[in-house]
Amino acid sequence: MGKIQLNKEIEMQFHLEQQTNTKKIPRWFAKFILRQTQNNPNIQQILFTLIEPMTPQEWCLIWIPVIHPGIELPCDGERNHTGYMKACLTTLSTLTGYHERTVEGWFYGKPYHYSVEILLRCFHLIFTLQQYLN
Repeated sequence: MGKIQLNKEIEMQFHLEQQTNTKKIPRWFAKFILRQTQNNPNIQQILFTLIEPMTPQEWCLIWIPVIHPGIELPCDGERNHTGYMKACLTTLSTLTGYHERTVEGWFYGKPYHYSVEILLRCFHLIFTLQQYLN
């Protein structure tokens, strides 16, 4: 293996670690993106941006008004409305497969696996595409 090839692999590994640490995406997925787009760094950046993890709170603020049009959104600094919280818990529980009490804990600071944020980003992209196509 030549010196140039080795340097390129080290640089790619450093870039991979940097991306994985800042975005918290699975290492295998980051490697896959880097391999598939190694000749086009612009595409890499677009893909990493598209899969930016999304918190349950962010997801609910965007999609609960769309999925449940009659639900009132919470105001900054105020407690969430009961109907809003129930809609979030039911919807996220259905989408993720987690129990509603587990999902409720996410809103009160309980930790959850980073894959939940990636899954919510994927649902966000799918719903956005679906709206665009309709």
